[in-house]
Amino acid sequence: MHEKEFDIKEILFLLKRHVYLFLSVIIIVMTLTVAYIYRAVSIYKSTVSIEIEPRGANVLLDGMEIVSSGSQGYYWSNREYYSTQYEIIQSRAVSEKVMELIPGDGMLNYMGIDTSKIEPEKLKNIDPVKILQSKITVNPKKNSNIVEISVEDPDPEKAAFLANSVASAYIDFNLEKRYFATRDAASWLLDQSMNLKKNLEDSEKLLFDFKQNNNVLATTFEAKQDLLATKIEKFTNTLTDQEIKRNALAARIEEYSKVDLDDPDGSFLKEVSKDNQMINGIKLKYLETVSMLVETGKFYGEKHPKVLGLYAEKDKLRESLKNEIESVVKSYDLELKTLDKEIEKNRKMLSDVQAEAIMLNKLDIDYGKLKREVETNKKMFDIVLQRTKEADLSSLLKNNNVKVIDKAIVTNIPVRPMKKMILLIGMIISLALASLSILLYEFFDTRFRNFQEFENVTKKPLLGIIPSFEVASSADLKEIAFEEKKQSFAIESFRSIRTNIRLSTPDIKINTMLITSSVTQEGKTTVSANIGVSYSIAGKKVLLVDADMRKPRVHKLFGIKNDTGLSTLIVGDNTIDQVIRKNVYEGLDVITCGPIPPNPAEILESERFHNIVGELSARYDLVIFDSPPLSPVSDGATIASIVDGVIVVVNISKTPRDVFKLAAAKIIKPGIHFLGTIINNFDTKHDRKFKSYYSYSYYQSPYESYYRKESGDDA
Repeated sequence: MHEKEFDIKEILFLLKRHVYLFLSVIIIVMTLTVAYIYRAVSIYKSTVSIEIEPRGANVLLDGMEIVSSGSQGYYWSNREYYSTQYEIIQSRAVSEKVMELIPGDGMLNYMGIDTSKIEPEKLKNIDPVKILQSKITVNPKKNSNIVEISVEDPDPEKAAFLANSVASAYIDFNLEKRYFATRDAASWLLDQSMNLKKNLEDSEKLLFDFKQNNNVLATTFEAKQDLLATKIEKFTNTLTDQEIKRNALAARIEEYSKVDLDDPDGSFLKEVSKDNQMINGIKLKYLETVSMLVETGKFYGEKHPKVLGLYAEKDKLRESLKNEIESVVKSYDLELKTLDKEIEKNRKMLSDVQAEAIMLNKLDIDYGKLKREVETNKKMFDIVLQRTKEADLSSLLKNNNVKVIDKAIVTNIPVRPMKKMILLIGMIISLALASLSILLYEFFDTRFRNFQEFENVTKKPLLGIIPSFEVASSADLKEIAFEEKKQSFAIESFRSIRTNIRLSTPDIKINTMLITSSVTQEGKTTVSANIGVSYSIAGKKVLLVDADMRKPRVHKLFGIKNDTGLSTLIVGDNTIDQVIRKNVYEGLDVITCGPIPPNPAEILESERFHNIVGELSARYDLVIFDSPPLSPVSDGATIASIVDGVIVVVNISKTPRDVFKLAAAKIIKPGIHFLGTIINNFDTKHDRKFKSYYSYSYYQSPYESYYRKESGDDA
């Protein structure tokens, strides 16, 4: 989108156009500024410098500290501490102490209040302390412990006295605060020491009663715990060995129970016979008998006595082997039962020892708790007792962490008002307000600022600009520019308009033309008449029709009667020839409005009027219709739809932009041939904002020198 370029000339033009407004605002603001400087009271400022240390000097022995609520030396705690001190300096408590240092009883008079001009009832509501607080400012010096306390007052001596008094009052306040804090701390520590002493005695008695009730000494707990631990370990080892032995016996019994006597070579019997010689001997005899039985049976047969004797021997040995195994199993069972009883007994003894150890541990915990409580109470009592003595001693010291570095001195150079700065600020404000006033004036000025705005709205170039003109006083038709018997700039303007109309539509012949305006009193009738005269002088057959059936003026302009006219022609009371006024001016024919009808809009919309327009167009080279304005009524828009071209006349110094836009919207439509806009009654002396455009368009004409001479414009 194309943006309007910044033009310094436009700004200078605005300044020149509104120079009186611009200068008036500057004069008013600067006058008020000078008056303020003249009436302002001179204020003097005195400053005292003090040093605030986070902690006061420790004049006591090492390890003894002064009771204080000050900083602990960390960055954030120091920051909060100093911020607190700045607030204390400006507090009411310090200001009240300063009031005690002021000589005499007239506090308000000393603060600069004229009590003689104030009613007694209102004097009670005035607080001198607040007045003093408003005079105090605190300025900490960066990266240091130095603080500047300043007081401002119309009297330089009072300012110095009050600044020093504020520093002195703050030092006294700080000493009192530390003293009362130390005294309160000492009193609190004394009360706490009494409570802690009683707590210590109670805890010592509880420890003694515990020892007495449980019949223990402090040194026996550890020994008993070691003894019980040894017993637990011994019982645990014994039970482990017994469990291993029991498992071995159970395994042996299980092995013997699995012995198969019919299979002497079996693996279980082999394992059993390894541990028992008796069983092993019987086993060997049994195997030998079985071997002999096999050999003898092969040789003698199974019925032989030797074979039978060997069978009997085999059964006997088998029975002996069985009995021996059963005897061994019984001995193992007996040993297993005995071992189970021993295990049960040892487990019970281990459980008893563990319970005793647990009980001993509980007693040890309770004993340790009581012992720690005694030790804690004793330590706290010792600490509080020591701090109580230190607090009593520190309360006797006047140790302060605040001291004066530089006292305030009397200075005769005021700090306010800063006259040069105020003048400079006043000048800047006056320039800003003056510029703003021009901008606001231009913003709320609804008139057109330049000719380009017309072309932006209508999308058509201007047809012409008609300057303000006035013919000789002796002339009868003072609204006809051609009445002047010599060339003028107005006449040249109408001739230029005639040329521009022809050039704007080279391919279209304009036989009928409507000339209207946005609102009333814009000069449309005057423009219509002069354009008609311009065409008639050029040899055209021209008819001017007054179609303004609400406020007709054509008959007044030419000084003719209005008994018949367009209204009587439309209704059929007269013919065209009867209503035409021939050769009213320089070959120009005129049809006046006639009697004003009650329904102008309906008459103009009638078919009869359309036919009349066509017939008039056939008779004349150009028919000009002068219609009512577009904004209040619809008559102009009705006529615009049936003529060949429409021209809108605008008084640029009176017509608002919004009104013109609404009026133009009524005729810038399909079916209506809008020719362009004519600027009327243009005053080059006053409408300076249009001069550049106007100069470019017209000052190059051969009548420039004449126009300059007549208008007196030497710009």
